[in-house]
Amino acid sequence: MKNLDHYVKEIVSDLPMKDDEKEDFKEELYSHLKEHVNELMIKGYSEDEAIHQAIESFGNDRKLNLELKKAMFPLYKVIRYGWNVVFVTAFLCLVSYSAMEYYHPEFDNTLPLESVVMGFFIVAFIAAAAEAIYEAINQQFKSKRLSNPWLFFLVPSLVFGGIQSLSLFENPEQYQDSLWLDLFVIPIGAFAHLISRQLFTRIFVRNSRDFKENKAS
Repeated sequence: MKNLDHYVKEIVSDLPMKDDEKEDFKEELYSHLKEHVNELMIKGYSEDEAIHQAIESFGNDRKLNLELKKAMFPLYKVIRYGWNVVFVTAFLCLVSYSAMEYYHPEFDNTLPLESVVMGFFIVAFIAAAAEAIYEAINQQFKSKRLSNPWLFFLVPSLVFGGIQSLSLFENPEQYQDSLWLDLFVIPIGAFAHLISRQLFTRIFVRNSRDFKENKAS
């Protein structure tokens, strides 16, 4: 029952739980679904049909994963969005500062506050639009590939960066020193966004869960 096993793995993936708790939850969920499959097979369904019916009755795996995250960590998406915007803005500022220091260490390369603030709002707008599109597509379609954030965010940004890079070959004189980085700010930002998503789950969600457990004990 590989399809059933894969379905359960998708539901419990990156949940804010300890490894042993996640494994126990996975086994319990799998056992419940397998029991439902066996009941359907007794009624005359083939194994494939029974698995399909059981999964359909249980619901979309990505939606269930999200609902479990919300239950374990209230305001999960809102807090993660704020964290992502701050992280990506800081990351882009660090890249910009490092590039300026590399090419012109003789200058005072401190980033102006107004540039940082403007960058923050640009990142906030793009991140909000990207997350909204991502959520809308996941609700509309049940594609495993589209639900993978690394494919959804990174691949289009790399394509966009590749198209932008044509300007570098056509007019290299316009992109002297660190200016060439401007052509790749979208893929760099997308990569930072994906890293921040992973860090949020690893650091904040799990730590929040551990803190609540320690407080309760």
